[in-house]
Amino acid sequence: MGLFPINGSTIGKALAITPNNTIDARSAWLFENQTGTLGTNLNSSVLYVGVTGDINCILSGVVGVQGTVTALDATNPYGSNPSYNALSNGSGYATANGLLTSVTSTVPKSPAKQPAGLTVDITVTLPTATLSAAGTGYSAGAIDSVTGGTGTGIEGTVAVNAGVVTAFTFTDGGIGYTVGDVITLVQAASGDNATITLTSAPNGAITTIAVNAAGSNYSPGDIITVIQAGASGGTRAILSVQDLAPTAADAVLFKGVPAGSILPLAVDYVLTTSTTATDIVAGK
Repeated sequence: MGLFPINGSTIGKALAITPNNTIDARSAWLFENQTGTLGTNLNSSVLYVGVTGDINCILSGVVGVQGTVTALDATNPYGSNPSYNALSNGSGYATANGLLTSVTSTVPKSPAKQPAGLTVDITVTLPTATLSAAGTGYSAGAIDSVTGGTGTGIEGTVAVNAGVVTAFTFTDGGIGYTVGDVITLVQAASGDNATITLTSAPNGAITTIAVNAAGSNYSPGDIITVIQAGASGGTRAILSVQDLAPTAADAVLFKGVPAGSILPLAVDYVLTTSTTATDIVAGK
């Protein structure tokens, strides 16, 4: 191939390449990659075209989505510091997937690079209770409301035998309750006289949290708050993020590149899809 002038310099190394749709950030050049497994990254090479055609490529320096969230804290590493509210289980939450979050970022970012898009899956432990009074006139299914206790918002269903409540199942644990609260179950056409006594009162605190959609532009230490109607205060700190490689959507298609020419731009990847030029040689 010899030495070809490029922007005031020359090509001193050449590599015959086959277009590949796999984006592997490891270098495709053996002199740069001594691991024994070559990637597809041409690392800012220029391209010599032997046979005229189109070249679909990802230009040097193009990156994929940056700052995607890979892990949230499960325990507060700064719990002894009251000014650092990295983890709070909040109250009023219910188990759900794909919840939106808000963020307080610890790292200054440009207006165009604000963190956004992180959604999470949460689980919430429901209260437990004993049946204090079985009541009369109840029908199996959902109750209408509750009265009593120190909080609000308990919802659930009753199992019934001949109008008598035999069991109560929580569907929402409410907020503000205390262990020992006696709760009256209200249902139309019943005697409104069945009661339960709370043996635990987690009040909608988040039990576990996991990344659903990873978002972009986050940084370790950013504090996210889980958003759910009727709930508040559920926070986590971001432990780790990952910058992703580019994808085929980031490629640029050069049409009808003449034979014997050098593409006047540095390239990282040449993709199979839409590339019709052949005898392509990467040069450095």
